[in-house]
Amino acid sequence: MGGFTGTLSTLAALGLYGFGIKMGLDTPLPGQEQDVAEGLAVELREFETADGLKLRLKRYANPGGTPVLMCHGFSGTGFAFDLPRQGRNMAVHLAREGFDVWVPSFRGCGREPYMSECGAWNHSIDHLAVLDAPALVDGVADATGKPVFYIGHSMGGEVLYMFLQGAAFENGRVVSDPALVERRREQLAGGITLGSPPAMWHPEGSPVRKVLRSAAGGAALDAMVANMRSRESLPHKSTVATVERLARHPRAMMAISRLPVAAMTYCRANTDKDATTSLFKWGTGDVSSAMNTQLYQAIASEHFLEHLPEGATHQPYDYTAGMGLISSPMFFIAAEKDFFHSGSIKQFGFDAVASGEKKFMLLSGYGHTDMLMGRHAEREVYPSLAEWMTSVAGRSQIPGPVGSKATELNASEGV
Repeated sequence: MGGFTGTLSTLAALGLYGFGIKMGLDTPLPGQEQDVAEGLAVELREFETADGLKLRLKRYANPGGTPVLMCHGFSGTGFAFDLPRQGRNMAVHLAREGFDVWVPSFRGCGREPYMSECGAWNHSIDHLAVLDAPALVDGVADATGKPVFYIGHSMGGEVLYMFLQGAAFENGRVVSDPALVERRREQLAGGITLGSPPAMWHPEGSPVRKVLRSAAGGAALDAMVANMRSRESLPHKSTVATVERLARHPRAMMAISRLPVAAMTYCRANTDKDATTSLFKWGTGDVSSAMNTQLYQAIASEHFLEHLPEGATHQPYDYTAGMGLISSPMFFIAAEKDFFHSGSIKQFGFDAVASGEKKFMLLSGYGHTDMLMGRHAEREVYPSLAEWMTSVAGRSQIPGPVGSKATELNASEGV
């Protein structure tokens, strides 16, 4: 009986994927990429990390404008903010509003000529917070002479949380340096995170929690962690190289971007084939095995923790528990249909930080990546970011008492 049930499950899964592929192949080819930066000054800039890697940025230069640094998520690139599609490009929208926009890719990510160096591919997410983020924030602040607004999507926002906690390496472990907490608070005018959970938490009774806390779910997570652990010392395999080869076959790339497994990362009804194809082509980046290990362990433990190298005996630094160290102005944006639960961002982010000025907004009808490139994002999301930054930039950056200016918008008010 078990074998028969397994066969039926396999056939059902194959049928589902076959249907997804057929839908993709039956859809007309994606439209041609568009030049969305006409009239804007575009620069290639480069900053060096403390361990000697060159991180490359695309700058939509508005000298004298408020500087904005836009940092991408897990398995992404800076192009997630900068797709060649009219109305789907957050970076260009903000540049046309007068902001001085800087779009980097973390180590090992990007597309030429904006591909950042990597090294040995043995880095964790900790390295992005301890080494990459300081190089980027320092570089933009030094170049402009102004405090910087940081916008992070998904992992890019988690890197912001880590950065603002003063994350540093000390004797082979992550610590929070009080001097860095103060310095980094002064460097940033404010932070905006989109779909960036400080904890991988889901409420009691939710389907995701039931699956993850089941015996089968726990065993699957343990197996994924063990698999990634075993690969941490192996040569890197490039997802980007595969995507670049697929780019020669736009219909196949478009079909893959509309598969059910791909649609888990966005609300399909809120996207179109042009935007999702562009996101797959330009916004897909590489991650190391150690980064994968850290992500899976966060899902298993529900707290976002330091990545411990093999053989480490100390307790990992707990970034979730350290959210109270953050006092910069913060704007947390969550999505109703995101696989990262909005309650996690509210409870462990908005409620936990010590920021005197903070805001929470829940987007109705949005998933994870369509906050960046959804059908209505240009009208419903981008202006909220611009308005908040303009408002904060016009006021003192000295934090007041906790909750002195806290704003929460629900799903119906948030768009």
